[in-house]
Amino acid sequence: MGMRRLLPLLAVLVLASGCPQTPKAQPGPSGSVAAGPAIGPSAATSCPKDAASAPTERQAYGRGVEMWVLLFPTHGELRPGETLKIVVRVTGGQEVTVTADGPSDKVILPVWGPEWHGGSTFHHPGGEFGVGFAFPVGGCWRLRVVNESGVGELVLRIADVATPSGS
Repeated sequence: MGMRRLLPLLAVLVLASGCPQTPKAQPGPSGSVAAGPAIGPSAATSCPKDAASAPTERQAYGRGVEMWVLLFPTHGELRPGETLKIVVRVTGGQEVTVTADGPSDKVILPVWGPEWHGGSTFHHPGGEFGVGFAFPVGGCWRLRVVNESGVGELVLRIADVATPSGS
């Protein structure tokens, strides 16, 4: 049982360690093709045209899991400095590790969550949890959820403008 708890953390460390990966073209949830690692488009190199940038429901890229995401920004666009509420449905176990990586190889953790939900109207496979992220800068960020069944990822486009003070 102890090994099962370490598996998600180990997977994140391996994925975040900078091991060289050969970029491959992968079809996205919308059927488009974007350059990036085998799981989905690369957040670090360029922001794909289909990156989530506003309130939306999206199917994420998954390897071993199916993952769906709902975004709840405070304003109409995803902005740096504001806490973005994200609802995730993911198949597999409930022992998850949630991170985001972005510009300049920054890796951030949620400011809150994951908080598992008991009921929902967000009807997709898997268990559901909420998580909050405060992205420090604009640009492309890759939301990554790892559990014992696999990895799900979604690229987010955070606006390049800072939130005005007093908003």
